[in-house]
Amino acid sequence: MMLLSHGMWLGVTFGVLSCVAYTVAAVAQRRLAVRLSEPLTGGRQIGRLLRHPLWWISLVFNGGRAGFQVAAVGLAPLTVVQPLGVLVLVFGIPWSARLERRRVSPAEWRGAAFTMVALGVLLALTVTGNGGGVLSESDAVLVGAGTVVLLAAVAWAAGRVPSVAWRSYLLAAAAGVAFGVSSATVKTAVWAFDDLGAAALVHPGSLATPVIAVFGLFLAQAAYQGMDLGAPLGITTLANPVAAAIVGVAFMGETYAGGVPGALTAVACAVLAGYGIRLLTVRSDGGSRPVASIPESGPRP
Repeated sequence: MMLLSHGMWLGVTFGVLSCVAYTVAAVAQRRLAVRLSEPLTGGRQIGRLLRHPLWWISLVFNGGRAGFQVAAVGLAPLTVVQPLGVLVLVFGIPWSARLERRRVSPAEWRGAAFTMVALGVLLALTVTGNGGGVLSESDAVLVGAGTVVLLAAVAWAAGRVPSVAWRSYLLAAAAGVAFGVSSATVKTAVWAFDDLGAAALVHPGSLATPVIAVFGLFLAQAAYQGMDLGAPLGITTLANPVAAAIVGVAFMGETYAGGVPGALTAVACAVLAGYGIRLLTVRSDGGSRPVASIPESGPRP
């Protein structure tokens, strides 16, 4: 088992700050979602979305999240930084409950505790002895283009699913994939600017990052349509580190320490984190079920 270096701890700190910024953005997006009467997959609500102040507030905080994320992945491997994303649930669920003027249920508090324990063990298990690698140009093209095609296909399919809940789940998972992959491409872009200077502007990692990140923002916003905060946020939070870990291990030379025992422990922690997320995303009053949208002129949540 490998102790985290000073640089990795600094990366973890930036990762936590990124989670705080993302929590604010997610709450703003959820509050915006209940003001739009139709799903964004239909396309007719995009204009209203872009004119609403909450959308721009969420963009500001998502920009802050991205900045902290760039700093985090510049100092620590993806397999260290990305599991921190579960903190968004720990921050977001109680805040959302407060805005809804309800108490956080005992199940939600248990979910937060399980999630934190799993996160702590996973951080203790990870990872390589350095900051991890970056995507090669050919891998950046493959990962970037493949991700855009995947996200477009999921968005198209979600727009044709009659169930509000399953549409939300698909969009939330796609948003998590977008955020996870963009962490890999942004790490590559940071390296490219440091190594290549202005030529990095045309590096595939630099070109893919804004496309995938913006795609993820719209997918996350669409996932909140007709749903409470917990379920889509939980799925996005789970899909994010999974996607980042797959890219990190498959293309960037990152590994988990500890061999077979470490891998088995990581799997157990993943199961515990999944159970914790499940508790966080299902309120005692059935809060993960679809909820009605509130028109712009209606009461505020």
